[in-house]
Amino acid sequence: MPDLPSPQDATEAALFSECWDAVLSYADLCTAGSSAAAELAREAFAEGIRDLRAAESGSVRGTGRRSSRLPRIPLLLTAVRTTAAAWEKEGKGHKLDPELRLWLHSDEAARYTGPPLERPVALRGLRDLQQADAELLWLAEAEALPLPLVARRLGLDPATTADELAQVARLFRDRCHRNHLDSPMDAECRSYARLLDAVTRSPAADTPEDLSRHLATCRRCAEAAACLRLNTGTLPGALAGGVIGWGGLAYL
Repeated sequence: MPDLPSPQDATEAALFSECWDAVLSYADLCTAGSSAAAELAREAFAEGIRDLRAAESGSVRGTGRRSSRLPRIPLLLTAVRTTAAAWEKEGKGHKLDPELRLWLHSDEAARYTGPPLERPVALRGLRDLQQADAELLWLAEAEALPLPLVARRLGLDPATTADELAQVARLFRDRCHRNHLDSPMDAECRSYARLLDAVTRSPAADTPEDLSRHLATCRRCAEAAACLRLNTGTLPGALAGGVIGWGGLAYL
Protein backbone atom coordinates (compact mmCIF):
# COMPACT_ATOMS: atom_id res chain seq x y z
CA MET A 1 0.00 0.00 0.00
CA PRO A 2 1.53 3.34 -0.99
CA ASP A 3 2.24 5.94 1.65
CA LEU A 4 0.38 9.21 1.51
CA PRO A 5 2.47 11.99 -0.01
CA SER A 6 3.98 14.51 2.40
CA PRO A 7 2.62 18.06 2.20
CA GLN A 8 5.07 20.49 0.66
CA ASP A 9 3.94 23.46 2.73
CA ALA A 10 1.20 24.64 5.10
CA THR A 11 -1.17 25.38 2.23
CA GLU A 12 -0.87 21.85 0.91
CA ALA A 13 -1.21 20.43 4.43
CA ALA A 14 -4.55 22.22 4.73
CA LEU A 15 -5.57 20.86 1.33
CA PHE A 16 -4.76 17.30 2.43
CA SER A 17 -6.87 17.74 5.55
CA GLU A 18 -9.80 19.13 3.56
CA CYS A 19 -9.74 16.45 0.86
CA TRP A 20 -8.82 13.18 2.58
CA ASP A 21 -12.23 12.48 4.10
CA ALA A 22 -13.91 12.99 0.71
CA VAL A 23 -11.51 10.57 -0.96
CA LEU A 24 -11.94 7.95 1.74
CA SER A 25 -15.73 8.30 1.65
CA TYR A 26 -15.87 7.70 -2.08
CA ALA A 27 -13.34 4.86 -1.89
CA ASP A 28 -15.59 3.22 0.70
CA LEU A 29 -18.47 3.29 -1.80
CA CYS A 30 -16.25 1.76 -4.47
CA THR A 31 -14.91 -1.19 -2.50
CA ALA A 32 -16.09 -4.35 -0.81
CA GLY A 33 -14.63 -3.68 2.65
CA SER A 34 -12.92 -1.14 4.89
CA SER A 35 -9.42 -2.52 4.30
CA ALA A 36 -9.82 -2.28 0.52
CA ALA A 37 -11.32 1.21 0.92
CA ALA A 38 -8.26 2.44 2.81
CA GLU A 39 -5.95 0.88 0.22
CA LEU A 40 -7.84 2.40 -2.71
CA ALA A 41 -8.06 5.79 -1.01
CA ARG A 42 -4.33 5.96 -0.29
CA GLU A 43 -3.33 4.87 -3.79
CA ALA A 44 -5.79 7.25 -5.45
CA PHE A 45 -4.89 10.15 -3.16
CA ALA A 46 -1.19 9.78 -3.98
CA GLU A 47 -1.95 9.65 -7.71
CA GLY A 48 -4.35 12.57 -7.52
CA ILE A 49 -1.90 14.76 -5.61
CA ARG A 50 0.77 14.05 -8.22
CA ASP A 51 -1.65 15.13 -10.95
CA LEU A 52 -2.66 18.20 -8.97
CA ARG A 53 0.95 19.25 -8.40
CA ALA A 54 1.79 18.74 -12.05
CA ALA A 55 -1.22 20.80 -13.18
CA GLU A 56 -0.49 23.64 -10.78
CA SER A 57 3.21 23.63 -11.63
CA GLY A 58 2.40 23.71 -15.32
CA SER A 59 0.07 26.68 -14.89
CA VAL A 60 2.85 28.58 -13.11
CA ARG A 61 5.47 27.86 -15.76
CA GLY A 62 3.16 28.07 -18.76
CA THR A 63 1.63 30.87 -20.73
CA GLY A 64 -0.76 32.00 -18.03
CA ARG A 65 -3.79 30.56 -19.77
CA ARG A 66 -6.47 28.99 -17.60
CA SER A 67 -6.02 25.31 -16.87
CA SER A 68 -8.98 23.09 -17.72
CA ARG A 69 -8.37 20.74 -14.80
CA LEU A 70 -11.10 19.93 -12.32
CA PRO A 71 -11.31 21.49 -8.86
CA ARG A 72 -9.25 19.74 -6.22
CA ILE A 73 -11.84 17.47 -4.61
CA PRO A 74 -13.45 16.17 -7.84
CA LEU A 75 -9.98 15.71 -9.32
CA LEU A 76 -9.11 13.45 -6.38
CA LEU A 77 -12.46 11.65 -6.58
CA THR A 78 -11.82 11.02 -10.26
CA ALA A 79 -8.49 9.52 -9.23
CA VAL A 80 -10.40 7.06 -7.05
CA ARG A 81 -12.52 6.01 -10.02
CA THR A 82 -9.56 5.67 -12.39
CA THR A 83 -7.56 3.76 -9.79
CA ALA A 84 -10.50 1.40 -9.34
CA ALA A 85 -10.55 0.89 -13.13
CA ALA A 86 -6.84 0.07 -12.99
CA TRP A 87 -7.49 -2.47 -10.24
CA GLU A 88 -10.10 -4.15 -12.41
CA LYS A 89 -7.61 -4.45 -15.28
CA GLU A 90 -4.84 -5.69 -12.98
CA GLY A 91 -6.88 -8.55 -11.54
CA LYS A 92 -7.74 -6.84 -8.25
CA GLY A 93 -11.39 -6.32 -9.11
CA HIS A 94 -12.51 -8.69 -6.33
CA LYS A 95 -11.75 -5.84 -3.92
CA LEU A 96 -14.28 -3.55 -5.62
CA ASP A 97 -18.03 -3.19 -5.23
CA PRO A 98 -19.68 -5.64 -7.67
CA GLU A 99 -21.93 -2.95 -9.16
CA LEU A 100 -18.93 -0.72 -9.81
CA ARG A 101 -17.21 -3.59 -11.60
CA LEU A 102 -20.18 -3.95 -13.93
CA TRP A 103 -20.27 -0.18 -14.52
CA LEU A 104 -16.57 -0.07 -15.39
CA HIS A 105 -17.25 -2.32 -18.37
CA SER A 106 -20.28 -0.35 -19.57
CA ASP A 107 -20.76 2.23 -22.30
CA GLU A 108 -21.63 4.73 -19.56
CA ALA A 109 -18.17 4.40 -18.02
CA ALA A 110 -16.59 4.86 -21.43
CA ARG A 111 -18.17 8.32 -21.70
CA TYR A 112 -15.81 9.67 -19.04
CA THR A 113 -12.67 8.77 -20.97
CA GLY A 114 -13.98 8.87 -24.52
CA PRO A 115 -14.15 11.71 -27.06
CA PRO A 116 -14.46 15.09 -25.25
CA LEU A 117 -17.71 16.09 -26.99
CA GLU A 118 -19.40 12.90 -25.78
CA ARG A 119 -18.51 13.36 -22.11
CA PRO A 120 -21.21 14.49 -19.63
CA VAL A 121 -22.04 18.17 -19.97
CA ALA A 122 -21.55 18.76 -16.23
CA LEU A 123 -17.98 17.50 -16.48
CA ARG A 124 -17.26 19.69 -19.47
CA GLY A 125 -19.05 22.68 -17.95
CA LEU A 126 -17.07 22.52 -14.70
CA ARG A 127 -13.80 22.28 -16.62
CA ASP A 128 -14.77 25.34 -18.64
CA LEU A 129 -15.00 27.57 -15.57
CA GLN A 130 -12.16 29.60 -14.13
CA GLN A 131 -10.46 27.56 -11.41
CA ALA A 132 -11.64 29.71 -8.50
CA ASP A 133 -15.22 29.68 -9.84
CA ALA A 134 -15.18 25.90 -10.25
CA GLU A 135 -13.89 25.45 -6.68
CA LEU A 136 -16.66 27.70 -5.35
CA LEU A 137 -19.40 25.86 -7.24
CA TRP A 138 -18.20 22.41 -6.20
CA LEU A 139 -17.72 23.20 -2.51
CA ALA A 140 -21.03 25.02 -2.16
CA GLU A 141 -23.19 22.69 -4.26
CA ALA A 142 -21.68 19.20 -4.36
CA GLU A 143 -20.02 19.28 -0.93
CA ALA A 144 -22.87 21.40 0.50
CA LEU A 145 -20.51 23.31 2.80
CA PRO A 146 -21.86 26.40 4.58
CA LEU A 147 -21.02 29.53 2.60
CA PRO A 148 -19.00 31.13 5.44
CA LEU A 149 -16.76 28.04 5.47
CA VAL A 150 -16.46 28.09 1.68
CA ALA A 151 -15.52 31.77 1.82
CA ARG A 152 -12.83 31.08 4.42
CA ARG A 153 -11.36 28.18 2.43
CA LEU A 154 -11.22 30.19 -0.78
CA GLY A 155 -10.28 33.55 0.69
CA LEU A 156 -13.54 35.23 -0.37
CA ASP A 157 -15.50 38.01 1.27
CA PRO A 158 -18.31 36.26 3.20
CA ALA A 159 -20.61 39.22 2.55
CA THR A 160 -20.47 38.71 -1.21
CA THR A 161 -19.99 34.93 -1.51
CA ALA A 162 -23.68 34.21 -2.09
CA ASP A 163 -23.82 36.69 -4.96
CA GLU A 164 -20.61 35.25 -6.42
CA LEU A 165 -22.04 31.74 -6.21
CA ALA A 166 -25.21 32.81 -8.03
CA GLN A 167 -23.12 34.39 -10.78
CA VAL A 168 -20.91 31.29 -11.09
CA ALA A 169 -23.99 29.05 -11.28
CA ARG A 170 -25.26 31.11 -14.20
CA LEU A 171 -21.88 30.83 -15.91
CA PHE A 172 -21.95 27.08 -15.38
CA ARG A 173 -25.43 26.93 -16.87
CA ASP A 174 -24.28 28.84 -19.95
CA ARG A 175 -21.27 26.53 -20.41
CA CYS A 176 -23.47 23.46 -20.07
CA HIS A 177 -25.98 24.82 -22.58
CA ARG A 178 -23.21 25.48 -25.08
CA ASN A 179 -21.69 22.05 -24.48
CA HIS A 180 -25.07 20.38 -24.91
CA LEU A 181 -25.48 22.08 -28.29
CA ASP A 182 -21.96 21.01 -29.26
CA SER A 183 -22.60 17.37 -28.34
CA PRO A 184 -23.34 14.81 -31.04
CA MET A 185 -27.11 14.29 -30.96
CA ASP A 186 -29.83 12.91 -33.17
CA ALA A 187 -32.49 14.99 -34.87
CA GLU A 188 -35.05 14.55 -32.09
CA CYS A 189 -32.66 15.77 -29.39
CA ARG A 190 -31.62 18.66 -31.61
CA SER A 191 -35.25 19.64 -32.16
CA TYR A 192 -35.79 19.99 -28.40
CA ALA A 193 -32.56 21.88 -27.59
CA ARG A 194 -33.95 25.40 -27.84
CA LEU A 195 -37.15 24.48 -26.00
CA LEU A 196 -35.13 22.82 -23.24
CA ASP A 197 -33.09 25.99 -22.81
CA ALA A 198 -36.20 28.18 -22.64
CA VAL A 199 -38.10 25.95 -20.20
CA THR A 200 -35.19 25.60 -17.77
CA ARG A 201 -34.45 29.33 -17.58
CA SER A 202 -37.47 29.96 -15.35
CA PRO A 203 -38.47 27.78 -12.37
CA ALA A 204 -42.08 28.80 -12.99
CA ALA A 205 -42.15 27.61 -16.61
CA ASP A 206 -44.21 24.53 -17.38
CA THR A 207 -42.54 21.72 -19.26
CA PRO A 208 -44.53 20.77 -22.38
CA GLU A 209 -45.77 17.19 -22.41
CA ASP A 210 -43.77 16.16 -25.45
CA LEU A 211 -40.53 17.48 -23.89
CA SER A 212 -41.34 15.67 -20.62
CA ARG A 213 -41.74 12.41 -22.55
CA HIS A 214 -38.43 13.00 -24.29
CA LEU A 215 -36.58 13.72 -21.04
CA ALA A 216 -38.03 10.53 -19.54
CA THR A 217 -36.42 8.42 -22.27
CA CYS A 218 -33.28 10.38 -23.22
CA ARG A 219 -30.66 10.25 -20.51
CA ARG A 220 -28.30 12.78 -22.05
CA CYS A 221 -30.97 15.45 -22.51
CA ALA A 222 -32.15 14.75 -18.95
CA GLU A 223 -28.59 15.26 -17.71
CA ALA A 224 -28.43 18.56 -19.56
CA ALA A 225 -31.77 19.62 -18.10
CA ALA A 226 -30.50 18.97 -14.56
CA CYS A 227 -27.53 21.24 -15.24
CA LEU A 228 -29.67 23.98 -16.78
CA ARG A 229 -32.20 24.16 -13.93
CA LEU A 230 -30.58 26.32 -11.26
CA ASN A 231 -33.44 26.78 -8.79
CA THR A 232 -34.91 23.31 -8.46
CA GLY A 233 -32.29 21.51 -6.39
CA THR A 234 -30.97 19.39 -9.25
CA LEU A 235 -27.53 20.98 -9.49
CA PRO A 236 -25.73 18.97 -6.75
CA GLY A 237 -26.84 15.68 -8.28
CA ALA A 238 -26.01 16.88 -11.78
CA LEU A 239 -22.51 17.84 -10.68
CA ALA A 240 -21.81 14.64 -8.74
CA GLY A 241 -23.25 12.31 -11.35
CA GLY A 242 -21.72 14.12 -14.30
CA VAL A 243 -18.26 14.64 -12.82
CA ILE A 244 -17.67 11.61 -10.59
CA GLY A 245 -19.78 9.10 -12.48
CA TRP A 246 -20.59 5.87 -10.66
CA GLY A 247 -21.80 6.42 -7.10
CA GLY A 248 -22.08 10.18 -7.52
CA LEU A 249 -25.51 10.46 -5.90
CA ALA A 250 -24.52 8.09 -3.08
CA TYR A 251 -21.44 10.26 -2.49
CA LEU A 252 -23.69 13.27 -1.92
